[in-house]
Amino acid sequence: MNAAIPPVRTASVTTYGRLHLGFFNLSQDTQRQFGSVGVAIDAFQTSLSISAESQQAALDPWAAAILQRHLLACQAPMDFNVSIHHAIPRHGGLGSGTQMALALGTALNYLLDQSAKASDIAAIHQRGARSGIGIATFEQGGLVIDGGRGAHTVVPPMLARHAFPADWHFLLIIDKSRAGLHGQGEKNAFKQLAPQSLAATQAIQQQLLSQGLPALIEQDFTAFSQFIGDLQTYNADYFAPAQGGPYASQAVAGILQTLKQQGHAGVGQTSWGPTGFVLLPSRAEAVAMQMQLLKAHASQPTLGFVVTAAVNQPAYIHIEG
Repeated sequence: MNAAIPPVRTASVTTYGRLHLGFFNLSQDTQRQFGSVGVAIDAFQTSLSISAESQQAALDPWAAAILQRHLLACQAPMDFNVSIHHAIPRHGGLGSGTQMALALGTALNYLLDQSAKASDIAAIHQRGARSGIGIATFEQGGLVIDGGRGAHTVVPPMLARHAFPADWHFLLIIDKSRAGLHGQGEKNAFKQLAPQSLAATQAIQQQLLSQGLPALIEQDFTAFSQFIGDLQTYNADYFAPAQGGPYASQAVAGILQTLKQQGHAGVGQTSWGPTGFVLLPSRAEAVAMQMQLLKAHASQPTLGFVVTAAVNQPAYIHIEG
């Protein structure tokens, strides 16, 4: 049945970037694959508004393609005005594609009086092919864990969600000179990479249950940081052949290695990068490190350092009219 033309009103959605802290099942010896840990962050947002009227200004071709795909799937009229106020940077490992698809799809579905369930929207846009954390952070925020893919999975199910401690902050190390693997390149890499061993997979899964989650709930910064570091090592061993080493950017890699040598355990790369991160116990310590790195790398304008907290709330949705 074709969707009805909605009355004149506006739907606005604001959603947040996320850090993909790592997969915990990169073996092929189990019935499910992938399964991942992620957290919503406040440093980057996708914010947009859609109204039922003619497009007022040229729309970014990437967003326009997402919009058209969604309208075709809903059998809806094509006459909508989309205003994108902010967009998460693309190909940095911050979840830009999933959040844009969910924001556009959710706003449109509210205008069309259709179901706005995030997993249904994600399926339309083929998001969540391996990780469901961006879908889960859109719906709930905080730290989330998804169950990966089984034989009949459409979107990876969320297994756990918990508020991230407000005091803990991440310092992001951003290399603006390059992009992380995406699209067909990402698909090809997954086809070619050798699986992790079952023993290593079982070990990191046990650590997730016995150390990572308990440490988060008890706000044990040291134990949680160590788990993140070990999870990142498990992932880096797997992805290294496709990205030329444990991290996609050599500049970011050098900084992360130095931070490890200084005793920081919660260090790693989000998704395919090139964005790296270090977890710190307070905003003050994150800002202090940010200032140190800005000074030390003042001659490298392509490097950026951003302090961010976690977001423990879902995407914001507002309807006018």
